[in-house]
Amino acid sequence: MDINQFKLYLEVISLSVTILGVPVAIFVYLQQKLKERRDREYGTYNSLDDKYIEFLMLCLENVDLDIYYVEKKDRNHYTAEQNHRELIIFEILISLLERAFLMYREHSSKIKKEQWNGWNQYMHDWQSRENFRRAWEKLGHQWDIHFEQHMNKIYEETKRKAIEVSSAKSAAS
Repeated sequence: MDINQFKLYLEVISLSVTILGVPVAIFVYLQQKLKERRDREYGTYNSLDDKYIEFLMLCLENVDLDIYYVEKKDRNHYTAEQNHRELIIFEILISLLERAFLMYREHSSKIKKEQWNGWNQYMHDWQSRENFRRAWEKLGHQWDIHFEQHMNKIYEETKRKAIEVSSAKSAAS
């Protein structure tokens, strides 16, 4: 084998590596970017999940308050201190809802859309509670403007529904 033939083999090998290597490199790069995006999405989920668990722990530590998902019916005997604690814990909850709003409202992927639907329903559920609406009236002016607009829209919807239900109960009596 002479030197020219050897050079030709090297050129063929080099060209083959280039032809095969570039698509493989592009594929590996795209796979890495996809993995990084999934990791960020799961990181967002885990971060919010940790904060939600902290909120649940607050609920557990403050069982005398009406701050858990299931409403207490007897709130007539709240002390000023209990009202104060409830308002503070609702501010923590609103902060958590704002974080979810900011992280999930843009539906760029399936997981974000699914998570957003759950958090949005959670916002509706909380706004349907009278004590949460009272807290929102006091605290609803200090958040991200888009979050405030979204929560105010929910607030108005749930307040209107509460008035309709109350009117229907009064008419039935």
